[in-house]
Amino acid sequence: MKIKALLGVAGVHDRENSRALRVGKIFEYLVAFALLLVFVQLILALSDYPIDSPWLNAVLWSVFFCELVVNLSLVDKKRRYLAENWLNLLIVMLAVPWVNWQGDWALIFRSLRLVLLLRFITSFFQDAMLLLGRNRFGQILIGFVFLIIGAGSIFSYIEDRPFIDGIWYAIVTITTVGYGDVVPFTEEGRIFGTVLIIFGVLFFSLVTANFSAFLIGSDQRKLEKDILNYVRQTEKRLIKQSMDIEKHVESIMLHSTQEVDRLQKELQRYQLLEEHLQRLQQEKNSEEALFMHKQSQELSAGDKKRESDKKPEDAVSSAKQDDL
Repeated sequence: MKIKALLGVAGVHDRENSRALRVGKIFEYLVAFALLLVFVQLILALSDYPIDSPWLNAVLWSVFFCELVVNLSLVDKKRRYLAENWLNLLIVMLAVPWVNWQGDWALIFRSLRLVLLLRFITSFFQDAMLLLGRNRFGQILIGFVFLIIGAGSIFSYIEDRPFIDGIWYAIVTITTVGYGDVVPFTEEGRIFGTVLIIFGVLFFSLVTANFSAFLIGSDQRKLEKDILNYVRQTEKRLIKQSMDIEKHVESIMLHSTQEVDRLQKELQRYQLLEEHLQRLQQEKNSEEALFMHKQSQELSAGDKKRESDKKPEDAVSSAKQDDL
């Protein structure tokens, strides 16, 4: 991926969201088909039957333009996408079909689109290096080359043929193709050819078996890569949900704290009001007790006065009774 990024043909990064990866994979097939048409167009431009259709140029340019715009709108990190696909951006800007480039410049700018083949060539090279590193496949290929050269040399010596004919005979014999254009005529050559066929079948089966194992492993690696991307996307989604939940909990806690503070203030206000009411009740009770005390004192004083006024009257009435 780093080599592709330096060349400006990286495409959608592996750690982007699943939707961007899915759409990016679709555009890879469209771009590959468009590059095939560009290659055919350039080859025919050098022949006597060029294809210089403005509509075809517009369609090809639209494929590259749509890939750039759509992928840029879907990826999360847009600056990284532009930095890793700067060549695609350059091609879109320079190969505009409505700009009438004259002479060799038109061919150069159209040929510039073929540089995007580096995206697929780099992937093929990485897969080839991975294939050579698995199950000693590189050593098997080196042995295969040595076998072809050695067998071709022996055949050219036995049959007294040119060395290139011996190499060709070794290749078609080991691969069990057998075109029949180069065949041994001597007894020694036929015996050597029989041994080479048996040895070639055994040796070539190792090559095909390793290649088949690589293809199966490639599907498995792709599945593992998809699973890893899904796990990463799920992890991002869970982290985002966790952050949202934390924010929601913090909001609830803040609201609860504010509500508790408000209730505490209300409670304090009610307590102060209750204390004030109690003081008023105490003052009222004190005033009532004082009023009752004054009333009782006034009643006592009135009773005493009436008793004192009544005593002289009783004395006068007693005296009158005595006179009688």
